[in-house]
Amino acid sequence: MTQDPWHFARTALAGQVLGMFDTGLSSALTFFAPRRMGKTEFLRKDITPLAESRGWQVFYFSFLDADSRVDTAFVEGLAAFARGETWLARAGQMLDRISKVSGGAAGMEAGVEIRAGGKDDIKAVIHRLASTNGKVLLLLDEVQALAKPAHTSLVAALRTALDMHKDQVKVIFTGSSREGLRRMFSQANAPFFHFGQNLPFPQLDRGFTDYLAVVFEHITKQKLDQEALWRAFVDMGHVPQLCRALVERMALNPSLSLEQAKQALMQEVHEGRDYAQDWERCSALERLLLLMIAAGGAELYGVSMREQLARQLGVPEVAVSSVQSALRSLSRRALVFRAEERREYEIEDPVFREWLLTGQ
Repeated sequence: MTQDPWHFARTALAGQVLGMFDTGLSSALTFFAPRRMGKTEFLRKDITPLAESRGWQVFYFSFLDADSRVDTAFVEGLAAFARGETWLARAGQMLDRISKVSGGAAGMEAGVEIRAGGKDDIKAVIHRLASTNGKVLLLLDEVQALAKPAHTSLVAALRTALDMHKDQVKVIFTGSSREGLRRMFSQANAPFFHFGQNLPFPQLDRGFTDYLAVVFEHITKQKLDQEALWRAFVDMGHVPQLCRALVERMALNPSLSLEQAKQALMQEVHEGRDYAQDWERCSALERLLLLMIAAGGAELYGVSMREQLARQLGVPEVAVSSVQSALRSLSRRALVFRAEERREYEIEDPVFREWLLTGQ
């Protein structure tokens, strides 16, 4: 992989994760973070090279990149990986239909039938991977895409196969939708209920922005105020991808100040994501709840909060059931999420939260 000068290595975190697998402390981990928080970069540029240097066979797959053929693409990609065709296993690559796995690459027995997309296929492929006498690590990115009913058979078969071979095959799941992950991992009837450990993806500290400032100076021969960059990072919701894009933009346009580059970048992000359209689709009650949640409001069902909502809406009262219905609707659209550990609602996307707080 080409060296990326802007990449802030998280070697210690990668080492901790692999250490949990090496010692048998865990066989599966699930990392959550909103999009643009660096999960994929961590998997590809930190976990993968370190794992391969320690003798792991590593397979990466993004479920967001496979569109409607996600089941088939995943099974085909994993089958190709098991045959040693790792170049075919890259994220989002749509493979030609595989009708038979032949030969003995990566420990696969000759003549193994693969009927692409079927639930039996995934069990067979993972069984063969587990039989290679090597360490196998699956990196399954944006796995919440499998929470839809259409993927029930694949998910059930995947859970069974990973359970059967957890000593040989380890897995890291990532997701950017907490509601989707809850349906897959946290509900009592969820297919991966109590499967491995669910962890928030650690937020980057100031070491990240200081690193970017050093790289900026090395490339441009110009100073970048580290304190100002850190404040911009905080203002942008601690989103690494945005901060990196900000610094790259300044490197390409030396005449831009940090504030000018930030304003232009955030305008593009807001327009590209079309938060205004999300806002327009909300009812008046939903909009008020979004603003309250963005501001850190709690006790959304409380009497005083519902009285405030009624005054703002110009109605005699707002029933608890109306608040519940509005919050369910916002959750289904992945705009808000209820953090079970604090029993509070949060805005799912930190950039959307920033958009709400700055007056839309």
